[in-house]
Amino acid sequence: MKRKLTAIAATVLSVVVLLSCCKGEEQLFVEGTGMVPYACQGPFAGKTVNVYYHIPAGDIRTMPVQIVMHGMGRNADGYLDHWKSQADQYGFILLTPHFTDEDFPEIAYQQGNVQDADGNFNPKESMTYPIISEIFHFFKDHSASQAKKFSIYGHSAGGQFVHRYLLFNDTPEVERAVAANAGWYTFPTDTIGYPYGIGDSVEKIGTDVAAYYAKRMTILLGDADTLRQSSLRQTPEADAQGLNRFQRGETFFAFCRADAARRGVPFNWDIAYVAGVGHSDGKMAGGAAKCLYGNDL
Repeated sequence: MKRKLTAIAATVLSVVVLLSCCKGEEQLFVEGTGMVPYACQGPFAGKTVNVYYHIPAGDIRTMPVQIVMHGMGRNADGYLDHWKSQADQYGFILLTPHFTDEDFPEIAYQQGNVQDADGNFNPKESMTYPIISEIFHFFKDHSASQAKKFSIYGHSAGGQFVHRYLLFNDTPEVERAVAANAGWYTFPTDTIGYPYGIGDSVEKIGTDVAAYYAKRMTILLGDADTLRQSSLRQTPEADAQGLNRFQRGETFFAFCRADAARRGVPFNWDIAYVAGVGHSDGKMAGGAAKCLYGNDL
């Protein structure tokens, strides 16, 4: 009997070693800096999102995972450079997916493919947002990470992506979110049509505003982001939110806080500022990382 148990134990050990070897061969995300392409599935099959990453020295298994969404310049590698020192300082894994303008134009990136070209709401599975969870699981499948959740940050166009991502998508895996210096916002009110409001999306796709307010999100603003640049949307609807990114961010946060109070639902957001900074992700990154991993500003 003892010999049989010994033989079984040896077999189990062999299987564990074999699986460990296989897992090692599949590890595409390892300590250091690199890029791994992710082949999209479902409605976006045939499109590729290159995932730039930086993993500092340490135990990958227990490190937090931080996803950073680039701006309209589509420079995911540049955002990686902005954030690498923050990852080293705070000890988190950094993933910066690259959504190309060719495969993901504004309607699919900043606006998340929430509506089709005819103005009809797409089902949630046809929006861009599920790709984020797919990338997270792709990363986990090809690394030693045992993370159950991740945080997400976006600047400018990426800030547009992040605040709509939490509004129109189920995000149980998101620990914290930061939307920084977004150019304009989708207000969670049915009195304004999409994309400036949610229109009839509650009836069409089940948009849950109370659940949106319950998520942990920071609206992060550079207090010098006050220029009306050519890249800033200047429609009457956008200008009703404010004449620059700083004003629009404050207006959006104030509206949502008051709306949550009116509805009598929890409001788990906050607003923070980076002093003296204009429209620059490189200068916002330190403040954002401090919000997420250090003491709040």
